[in-house]
Amino acid sequence: MEDPFYVIKADHLPALYYLERSHPRPRRMEWINRGTNSVLRPSTVDMLLRTLFRHPRSPSVKKLHETSGLRVTFAGESERDKFARTFLEARRHMRSNSARIVTAVFEGSESAEAAVEKLREEGIPDKAVSMVWRTSQYLDADYKPSEGHGYLGIASAMAGGGIAGAMLGTAILIIPGVGPVAVAGALTASAFSSVAAFSGIVGATGSGIAKMLTDHDVDGVAATLYEQEIRKGRVFVSVDCVDANCDPAKIHKTLDEAGGKTAGLESGGLS
Repeated sequence: MEDPFYVIKADHLPALYYLERSHPRPRRMEWINRGTNSVLRPSTVDMLLRTLFRHPRSPSVKKLHETSGLRVTFAGESERDKFARTFLEARRHMRSNSARIVTAVFEGSESAEAAVEKLREEGIPDKAVSMVWRTSQYLDADYKPSEGHGYLGIASAMAGGGIAGAMLGTAILIIPGVGPVAVAGALTASAFSSVAAFSGIVGATGSGIAKMLTDHDVDGVAATLYEQEIRKGRVFVSVDCVDANCDPAKIHKTLDEAGGKTAGLESGGLS
């Protein structure tokens, strides 16, 4: 008898970042074609994850997005049913996510630092601003910290460039599959707990970066896109307009004028 399973549509993948930590862990996970129930080849899965939530460049990629699903298999029906309920609640949470966080990514440290300085000039407090970037795009993803150094600690010497001085509280977090990532500002306090909880089904389908951003109230789809940009060496900046008591539209304009690109949730890309 076949083990009970649940199939997650590809475009529902970001909801995984909103799962409760106590959700049932599946025994097996595999990407499938939902029409034929056949398992996707590794190269096809790689194409799917690299292009998901962006405008498909070809009819074949669009079809891949529409027909793919993640099949998660459980030990029993009770676990499968509990996961289904938990996942439904996670999707509701994702849809109702607050719009208080204004976000953007920048090509490099100079433009990101200029944006932060502009925010300061406009009276935005440091406690409302967060930044995330790879400490070096040349470091290998399997980087290991030196013996005696924890996974999260103040390590401004690794941050490089002027960006380390843009904000107090810069820390280095070693993220599996990515390597050392610098986190600064409001995100620093919660970054370690976010990545520490990065396990189970989420750990097998995405990155700790996206989990960290969704815990920071960044929309799940946007977090998935920003994760890809950070991996490429770009710099993420966010402003919490509740803490800063600011107008989100004005902050968006400031980041845009400084060269920031925002994840367009309707178009599925960075605009």
